[in-house]
Amino acid sequence: MRDLVEPVTTDARMQQAFRFISESEPQIEADQIRLTSIPAPPFGETERAGVFSEELRKIELNPVTDAIGNVIASYESFGPNPVVVGAHLDTVFPRSSALELRRKGRILFLPGISDNGSGLVALLWSLRAAKRAGLRFRRPVIAVANVGEEGEGNLRGIRHLFNAPPWEGRECEFIAIDGGGLQRITHQGLGSRRFRIRMTGPGGHSWADFGRANPVHTMATAIHFFTASGAVRRPGTSFNVGVIRGGISVNAIPAEALMEVDLRSTTLANLDDLDTQLRRALNEAMTASGVECKVEVMGERPSGVTPPASRLVRAALEATRRFGIEPQLDVGSTDANIPMSLGIPAVAIGAGGSSGNVHTREEWFDPSHRDLGLHRLLTLIATLAGLE
Repeated sequence: MRDLVEPVTTDARMQQAFRFISESEPQIEADQIRLTSIPAPPFGETERAGVFSEELRKIELNPVTDAIGNVIASYESFGPNPVVVGAHLDTVFPRSSALELRRKGRILFLPGISDNGSGLVALLWSLRAAKRAGLRFRRPVIAVANVGEEGEGNLRGIRHLFNAPPWEGRECEFIAIDGGGLQRITHQGLGSRRFRIRMTGPGGHSWADFGRANPVHTMATAIHFFTASGAVRRPGTSFNVGVIRGGISVNAIPAEALMEVDLRSTTLANLDDLDTQLRRALNEAMTASGVECKVEVMGERPSGVTPPASRLVRAALEATRRFGIEPQLDVGSTDANIPMSLGIPAVAIGAGGSSGNVHTREEWFDPSHRDLGLHRLLTLIATLAGLE
C-alpha cells in the first residue's frame, strides 16, 4: 500500500492542494464556526443543509437534496463503484440550545463544534482544495452531507442513501468524517439498541393512597435488577439509562414514569443478551408491583466490520502514517455502521485537530494541526479513487 500512497502525496497537484489547505486555516475555521452556529438537531437539519449546498455550488459542484434531506454532490460524475465521503449535518443538541462561541487561545468552545462541525468543514475544504489544484480522479468521488446520524436520527440519512444509492449498483467504498482527531480509524461498527420505556399506574396521594403501585419505584427496581445482573457486564458491551422522567409533585404518587435506555455491543449475540436481560428485569419489577409497562424501540444500529486486511483500511493506515501519525484501529458507532453491515467497505476517521467534552455544552475543538487531517483525508480519497 505504501507504493500507492507515496506517489499520491508527492504529486505536484496534491502538494499544491496541501499548501492551499494549510494557508487557508482562518477561512476554514470561519466556515466551521458559521456552520456549527446553525441549529441542526435530528429532523431539523434543513437550514444547515441549505448553507452547505451553497458552499458546494461556490466550488462549481452541483449538489442535490434527496427525499430524506441528504445533500449529495459528485465531484465529476455519478459513475459506478465510487468513493463516497460523508459527514453528518446533525448534532445532539436541541434547537433551543444556546450556540454561543467562546475562545480560549486557539481553542473553540461551541456545542457541536467538533461533532460534527469539524467533519463538515473537512469535507467541504478537501473538495475545495482538490478543485483549486485541478485534481482529476479515475473513479467517481461523491460527497454526502447527511441527516440523522445522532440519537433518534437512527442513521436515517445513510440508511436512505444505501437503500437508494444515486450511483449505479450499491458497490462503493465509504469514508465517514466524524469529529476531530487524527489517529482514530473506526473499522468496526458498534451495534446498539435504544428503548423508551413507559410505566403507568393509578397515581394518588402520597399519604392517603400509600401502598398503591408507584411507576417511579418500579422503574428504579427494574434499573437495579438490570444493572446488578452479571450477564450485562461482558467485554465489548455497555449500557446506559440516559433519561428518567415522571411525576408531578413531591406529595403525589406518579401515574407515569419514563426512561430511555441505550444498549451497545460489538456482537449481535451479546446485544441480544442485553436486550433479554433488560426485558426480564422490567417484567420482574412490573409483575411484583402491578404497574403496566410499554417498551418502544427508539432505534437500532447494526454492527459490522471492515477487515484490517481490506484495501480501504490498509490505505487509511498508510495515509495516516504518511503524515507522521501512528494510527489506531477503533470500534465505534457512526454512519459507517450501515455500509459495514451490508458488507460494503467503510471506515470513519477524524477531521484533524483535537477535541473534547463532545455531546456536552462545553464541547471544544482545537484546530492546531487540523491541516494534517485534511491532507490525510484528501490523500485517502486520491489513493482509493486514483489520480489521472
